[in-house]
Amino acid sequence: MNTRKDRLRSLFAGNTPDGAGEGTGANPPSAPALPEASARRSTSTAVKAMGLSLGNLSVEAQEARRLREMLAAGETVVELDATKLERSPYVDRLSEGAQNDEDFATLLESMREHGQQVPVLVRPHPDAEKAARGIYQIAYGHRRVQAARELGIPVKAVVRELTDTDLVLAQGKENAERRSLSFIERAFFAKSLIDHGFDRATAQAALAVHKSEMSRLLQVAETVPLKVVRAIGPAPKAGRPRWLALGALLENDVAGFAEMEMASDAFRQADSDARFQRLFKRLEASAKPRGIIKGKAAQSIKANGKPIAELTRAGNATRLTIPDSAGSGFADYLGSRLPEIYRDFEQQKGGEAGEA
Repeated sequence: MNTRKDRLRSLFAGNTPDGAGEGTGANPPSAPALPEASARRSTSTAVKAMGLSLGNLSVEAQEARRLREMLAAGETVVELDATKLERSPYVDRLSEGAQNDEDFATLLESMREHGQQVPVLVRPHPDAEKAARGIYQIAYGHRRVQAARELGIPVKAVVRELTDTDLVLAQGKENAERRSLSFIERAFFAKSLIDHGFDRATAQAALAVHKSEMSRLLQVAETVPLKVVRAIGPAPKAGRPRWLALGALLENDVAGFAEMEMASDAFRQADSDARFQRLFKRLEASAKPRGIIKGKAAQSIKANGKPIAELTRAGNATRLTIPDSAGSGFADYLGSRLPEIYRDFEQQKGGEAGEA
């Protein structure tokens, strides 16, 4: 049976077809031919295991191909201190270690056992002072750098002079070829590029999307606060309709249910998709009692564009809810003024009756 080195040597020789992706490899065992009856009894688990083995070989072929391309282009692979590599200023991933990236643990274990297979791409830091201290900026390979930091090992990297546009295009290309971004990650990557002054054409090229899709991404990024998105994480199973619906629920969350849910231990301990579901259900449940009352939705009261109260009618009673976001002491201040406000109301009401 060939060792991993033997396989990689054959890959560099060009004997293995190209594949795609980032991951680890395991030698697929050579299996003898099975009788037809035995083959029919093969379980779906065995089929899946075979698929994983083939997929890992494809991964290794892709890694070797990319390294061959770098070497053929005359690019030198150097080792850099992981602590001197800064993230790209154009944030694309919401993953931070194992918390939001379930595949990170696999990558970490692979690098612990086999080392870093494919170099990252960096540029000298555009800040001259930082560049003089040997600090670089990552174009792609953030997860590999993060794993190297945790393992306490240097990072294999290719250093290349890149403009800001070159950086985001390389970053987008890497995302397309390796671990794809979730919808919300793509949305905020698009927003980050626009906010940093890139034109839409460059942003679309970095994300490999058309104009209409770019508009949809930006719509969601403007609807859902970044604070909430960071708390949830990439949520790969949630698409545009669900994020838009969440944004609508957040807009009407004057009572602060989102803050309470995101602060809970159960929320923080859940995976990213589960966090999305927990927050969505919490806000959806809190919205139902407000419902449609006397043909009108519950009334949200705003000042300077910020929700300061919500009126909810139930039968013959009306409830006034003051969220904490309205400001410390506002509820007490309003409570102390209510008698005066009510007297003004009575006087106005009496005056209108006299005029009638």
